[in-house]
Amino acid sequence: MPRLGRGHPRAVILFALVAGAALAASGPDAGTETPPALAACKARFGEAPQGSESAMCFYRNAQGASGRDAARRLLTELLEHHREHPWLLMVLGHVEQLSEPRAAEASYRRSALEFRRLQDAEGEVLAAINLRIILMNQKRIDEAREWTRRIAEVARASGSPELNARALIVEANELAEVELDLGRAFRLLKRAEALVFPDGTDGLKKQCLSSLAVVSTNLGRLEEAADVYQRLVELAQRTREAPLEARVRVSQANLAVTLHERRPEPGGRARLLALAREALAASELAGSKSMEAMSLRIVADLLGPSPEERLEAEQHLRRCLTLADELGKPERRIACLWTRAERFAASAPEAADRDAEEALRLAYAYADPQYLALALRARATVAFHTKPLPDALHHAERALDAVESLRSLQRDASSQAELFASWASDYHRLAGWTLEAGGVTGKAATLAPREALERTFQVSERLRARSLLDTLVASQALSTSGEEPGRRAARAELQRRLVAVQRRLLESTLGAPEREAALNELRELERNERDLRPAPRHGTTEFATLEAVEKGLAPDEAMLAFLVGVDRDIYGDPAGSAWLLVVTREGSRAHRIPERTRLTPAVALFSGLLERRDGSEVGAAVALHAQLLGPALAALPPGVRRLLLVPDGPLHDLPFAVLRERPDAPPLVARYELAVVPSASLWRYWREQPALSPGGEALVLADPERGTASPVKRAPASERAGVFDEAAQLAALPEARREGHAVERLLQDTKVAPRLLVGLEASERALKSARLDGVRVLHLAAHAIVDAEAPERSALVLAPGAEEEDGILQPREIAELHLEGAMVVLSSCQSASGAMLPGEGVLSLARAFFEAGSRAVVASLWPLRDDEAARLVERFYRHLARGVSASAALRAAQLEAIEDGQPPAAWAGLVVLGDASLVALEPRARTGAGGIQVALGALAVLSALVAAAVWFRRARP
Repeated sequence: MPRLGRGHPRAVILFALVAGAALAASGPDAGTETPPALAACKARFGEAPQGSESAMCFYRNAQGASGRDAARRLLTELLEHHREHPWLLMVLGHVEQLSEPRAAEASYRRSALEFRRLQDAEGEVLAAINLRIILMNQKRIDEAREWTRRIAEVARASGSPELNARALIVEANELAEVELDLGRAFRLLKRAEALVFPDGTDGLKKQCLSSLAVVSTNLGRLEEAADVYQRLVELAQRTREAPLEARVRVSQANLAVTLHERRPEPGGRARLLALAREALAASELAGSKSMEAMSLRIVADLLGPSPEERLEAEQHLRRCLTLADELGKPERRIACLWTRAERFAASAPEAADRDAEEALRLAYAYADPQYLALALRARATVAFHTKPLPDALHHAERALDAVESLRSLQRDASSQAELFASWASDYHRLAGWTLEAGGVTGKAATLAPREALERTFQVSERLRARSLLDTLVASQALSTSGEEPGRRAARAELQRRLVAVQRRLLESTLGAPEREAALNELRELERNERDLRPAPRHGTTEFATLEAVEKGLAPDEAMLAFLVGVDRDIYGDPAGSAWLLVVTREGSRAHRIPERTRLTPAVALFSGLLERRDGSEVGAAVALHAQLLGPALAALPPGVRRLLLVPDGPLHDLPFAVLRERPDAPPLVARYELAVVPSASLWRYWREQPALSPGGEALVLADPERGTASPVKRAPASERAGVFDEAAQLAALPEARREGHAVERLLQDTKVAPRLLVGLEASERALKSARLDGVRVLHLAAHAIVDAEAPERSALVLAPGAEEEDGILQPREIAELHLEGAMVVLSSCQSASGAMLPGEGVLSLARAFFEAGSRAVVASLWPLRDDEAARLVERFYRHLARGVSASAALRAAQLEAIEDGQPPAAWAGLVVLGDASLVALEPRARTGAGGIQVALGALAVLSALVAAAVWFRRARP
């Protein structure tokens, strides 16, 4: 999790915002009217004792100390004559809450029970919400849970959208605060948002947005959180609520720090400091000590190293600790302490150590996984400056243990991945520190070099593709085996409704209002579907060790694992830098590479140059080769012929095959077979699977048609691309159809039986109903939709094939196909691309096929031209059918494309993902031919290699 100003605990914001919004729950837009005098409130109550408004008058005039005492006295007097008046009881609780929260418990409880007797759903829900907050603040969790259940039960029975929204917010807060299940909390809050906007009260909007902003931040949905906070600021300004605006300004400053750490910009620290000062000014104006403490801490953290700024920071942190003690909030004190420890670790090491230890002790007592992880991170940072490096490594490793405990509390795999992504920089930092301890950076070693490499490799593996690894090890993450029949039936019904909505969205005649309504319904169904999925089943995950990978690699293989961090964080502390770990059977090494802030624009520029198809990318290819691979490849054993690439960050989008040593040298693919693997642990998992049995089937779906039995004529498309709203109108892919026939023909000479489905037969229903356990190769030549904002809506576009299908084959459906190690070839645009989640990797269509059980997926990094894709894929199958591995077949096909003079954009986008050594096809020996067929296959691959060698020789100076 990135620091929120040196690791500000996001949970602090959650408690502040929810507690601040709590009293607003007791009536529509409390505090928006000009309050009359308390005497007038009493007279008003005498005239109209029923209902809430006359009772709420007392609370509105009880904000100052004198008014509070008078209001309490008047309410007590009135209750002598109206002993069971539920609104008077609840308002008395409000007034007591201002100064004596424990006394308010009895008033709220009596109020809730009286409302229940009167069958007043609104009153009972409002009283119960406030009672629950008191119980939560007193850590009486079980009692609070019972009231949460009661609130939900009453609200749903009432049928009131407003009460249902309030209940959803309460349930979401409990999930986020107690169970730390952020994914489910987020989905509940999105449902509440749909009920609250646009017609809900301002008070309810504030509660919903406050909780939604914090949960979004904690879940790593930073852009969404920024948008919600801006909506909150506008609402606070419109309703003139200074305390709320102060809370939001503080939250925005923290979020800005997090966003800057993910995407650093020049001059960012000065901009962040200005935002923090604005938050401090707003907090002081609102008179909020809690927000003042938080903003003081952020300002102190962002101040520079000059003597004047150091003095200002010291004063701010002293005031921060004083306010924390006055408020009696241990979480505020923890944050102030670790900020002061980190801020002055270099200049006052002994004091910094004491502060860091006290913060850690308090965090253990506070028993919140987020606080503990953040306190351990701070302890590691201080130890880096004050202790021997192994001490810092120890605390940093403990912080990662706490992070993974927090991850395990999430109830669905996507939420685990989203939360985990927020902590990726901590893994980069620990990896870099560990290599430094091993003397790799040239400093004196405090760890044996080999031990440093082994520990760094373990950190690298703990970071990568964890959700995918868990899924495969458990083998049942999304399966229905062992699932309760009721839940299974509910999921089936939801899938039916999803299909119906998506079929409507695919209608080109759908009007804008109907489309918006359908999209809203789709979002709700998607949230419900995710809630009904079985919780991830974690098998015993044993990460691959460096020694095991070295032993498992073939003599001609090398694994290149990248860790792309930054050199220094926003505070100037060492952040781990960027590294390449090179692993071979003969041993391992580490090489420094450029940091992420340099590689990200370089890779984007390189991709843009490739699209021009004019050779202008050569200079960038040489530069990236030198920066990323030069020293590593020069030190490889001479027999290495295959590179297993484990990318990180921007390198997921890099076509390594195009990189070259010199402008006149051949591209990297001329020297090596290439494959991309998500992690060494996944590579080992796939390698340990038994070899595919000969025979079986090859299922080929090509150029699906989405029409009826009398298809309309479609114009040819130049690229295999598409967007969701236009999926129904995607153009034909005639080359894909010819490609399908070519693949069928080439497979005739193998031991698998090809089955070709084209046009209307290339359907979603046909794929889902096929016996896939016997399929050795699954080939899909079709349009693809890649939605980077909503990865689970990405899809392969097929013919529906049945009324219960929509032809939009999405990741949740792909993951249930139950492939048995088959190779999947996705001859579709961008099927290897998608949203990039730090640590987890690319959330692509290809990844979903791994969840389904594939061991190797051939997919594309960018849009494919239909004719070029068909030629390249045909070449690939010609070599694959001769019994060679996936990476060898693709390399041979790409070398032929190079020999034909095609630009890299035509051949470099296709990549092998997963097990590069997988041999999916075995040639059929013809009668009387003996072993000639195998020899011919070897000769064909050899001829491609000879061609590459000739070109390489010609290109030499």
